[in-house]
Amino acid sequence: MIPAFNRAATIGAALQSVQAQTCHDWEAIVVDDGSRDGTVSTVERYANADGRIQLKRHGENRGAQAARNTGIEHAYGRWIAFLDSDDRWVPESLALRLEAAEKHHVSVVHSEAYQTCADGSTAIYGVPAVEGWIYRELLRRPGPMFQGLLVAKEALETIGSLDEHIVALQEWDTAIRLAERHRFAFVRVPTFVWDRHNQDTITTDRRRDARGYEQVVSKHILAIGNYAGPQALSHHYAILAVRYQEAGEPSEAFRCLRSSRHFGHRGPDDNA
Repeated sequence: MIPAFNRAATIGAALQSVQAQTCHDWEAIVVDDGSRDGTVSTVERYANADGRIQLKRHGENRGAQAARNTGIEHAYGRWIAFLDSDDRWVPESLALRLEAAEKHHVSVVHSEAYQTCADGSTAIYGVPAVEGWIYRELLRRPGPMFQGLLVAKEALETIGSLDEHIVALQEWDTAIRLAERHRFAFVRVPTFVWDRHNQDTITTDRRRDARGYEQVVSKHILAIGNYAGPQALSHHYAILAVRYQEAGEPSEAFRCLRSSRHFGHRGPDDNA
């Protein structure tokens, strides 16, 4: 499923990468999240030519997580695979992940990724190669990316809707919730291309990323303390201090630095 907001320039390539899959038994649900450009008309052209492509629309911009929830709600298949509207799957993406799910008897698979470089070439991104019961590992650091996730719809139903209040690092929260109940498999071959040329680096987005990171940490703070320990919390808040400083919010950076020192001074057997 593909959430889209003002992606007329890139949604076509994303859909073409789905159509190029060596696994042909798929449905592509594009959820337009209140676009004001030509995204809808572009998707409609593809949907008119290929009955496997569906378009769902939000009347207003509600965010990527809300769009993903709409897509999941309308999906008929057993498996849900995510793709961002400015990225692309490699042709074997679905086949490789479905094969891993069957081989390892798991409900969740994630994969390595390519990233675009400044010169237009691609390189391995370096997604953490975590697999098995990875709940504790994901409480320590982010892991899977949405574009590489393949999840049984039944597994998604065990965690309820995706959290629409998380403003960034949304896949981290989703992966933590899944990992609490399900084993993961990892495909070491990249299954998608993450186009970083479209990633904004303006200060407002840095602030959003910092807030999203803190939202995830705050949401799972008891679990982090109980399963990963106070040192993990200290590490998270140290990262947040850097992120807020880079976002031009020194008071927030100082607050997080104090929290990092607080948790860092607690013993490993202390409660968080």
